[in-house]
Amino acid sequence: MLLPPVRTWLELPFGWQLKRPSREGYGLAAIVLIGFGCAHSFGLYRPTGLVLIALGACFVVLAATGSARRATTTAWCAAVFIGALSTGFLFHTASLGWLVPIVGGIGAVLAIVVSRTLVRVCGCVLAGSMNLAILVEHVRWGRAPIDVFDFAQRASLQLLHGKDPYLLAYPTTTPNLPTAHYPFWPGVFLLSIPGRLVGDVRVSNLLAAAALITALTILAKRSGGGQLGWRCLALCLTLPFWSLMIRQAWAEIFFIAAVALWLVLRESHRTIAVLILGIGMATVATGLALLVMPFLWFRRARVEMLAAVVPALVICLPFVFWVGPAHFLSYTVLTQVHLPPRPDGLDLDSAWVRLTDTWLPFLVWPLVSGVALLLMARTLPQSWSNAFYRGATFLVIAFLYAKWAFFNYYFLVVIGVIAGIALDDYWRMAPAVAPSRQRSGLAHPPAVAAGETTQ
Repeated sequence: MLLPPVRTWLELPFGWQLKRPSREGYGLAAIVLIGFGCAHSFGLYRPTGLVLIALGACFVVLAATGSARRATTTAWCAAVFIGALSTGFLFHTASLGWLVPIVGGIGAVLAIVVSRTLVRVCGCVLAGSMNLAILVEHVRWGRAPIDVFDFAQRASLQLLHGKDPYLLAYPTTTPNLPTAHYPFWPGVFLLSIPGRLVGDVRVSNLLAAAALITALTILAKRSGGGQLGWRCLALCLTLPFWSLMIRQAWAEIFFIAAVALWLVLRESHRTIAVLILGIGMATVATGLALLVMPFLWFRRARVEMLAAVVPALVICLPFVFWVGPAHFLSYTVLTQVHLPPRPDGLDLDSAWVRLTDTWLPFLVWPLVSGVALLLMARTLPQSWSNAFYRGATFLVIAFLYAKWAFFNYYFLVVIGVIAGIALDDYWRMAPAVAPSRQRSGLAHPPAVAAGETTQ
């Protein structure tokens, strides 16, 4: 006797199985490939890692073109379990150490396939504990083998002592740059202060990660109901990015957490949402491309982003005048602009220099990025989900052709894809379907509603 999901799948109209994948399906494939590619190479150049990321980029490009239906439960289970295993690859886990990611993956699968709330909560606890256990194993309190951590740790201490954080030059781990002044905008060390008060700025990064996961889960529950909320929570908890993002104190986590909180709060607490977005804008500029499509497409979002520039300036300007405008611009922008390409970047530039002993021409990056942005800006329908799918597409194309791209860069791409999944308006797009087909993820593809144009 056939199992109910198999029987339901066989009863569908002939040819349904050959239809194009769902938007969620494309997105999940992109997340798995990019996550494993980054974890496999520890965020540095490796041919296999770059190939996986390039394949994932193809699925990011296709995500907005998929059919408007949910991915199957099997696809979600595979995505979260592979994500958990990728976390094991990240730090080259061996022997019994593999039990941690395997148990975390099983917990995430339980959160997806079991309907009882208690089991789902226990599954998510297992999945979250996996990353925490790996993080605790590889973190040394107050120390990290990367200059990004030292920048935040020392600059926040300077500020607590009433000194200009941009005044001192700190040793770096960046090739061709023995010392550098603080390279990020003031929002990073301001948000790092709570962690610095207890001895390690990464406590602030951990809190930002928790806020980001919570915000994405809320967005998914609003758009697709409790089932999608649990699925997105399980997916977020098994991403192979968290342990290294927090261990290295990469600042992109603050920006993307602020964007997610803005999306959650903008309907009910608009002023607070704009303030949070402004704080995020005062951290790093790497992920601002995720906001380009909402800015171009939605008038209300455009007004809110412009309003968020005000608190961002309020945060930045005191430090601009404290250290001097020329120095501030040199430390936060021009230093990285003037650095040469890096052969260890996880991008096509690194592959090209290994094949030809020459770097890609400088004009390739702005040309490819500009064409991609122009094509995506004309994409219809204009919905919030498409805005983040297209923002992630622009980012992954730009990073693949940039003079360097590392683990933290592709983290922004993956979160952009998850936001696209979470923001798909299933209540508006999906017609009523038989409960058995809805549970199995095999509902007929619904008609796509007109895009949102005023928010």
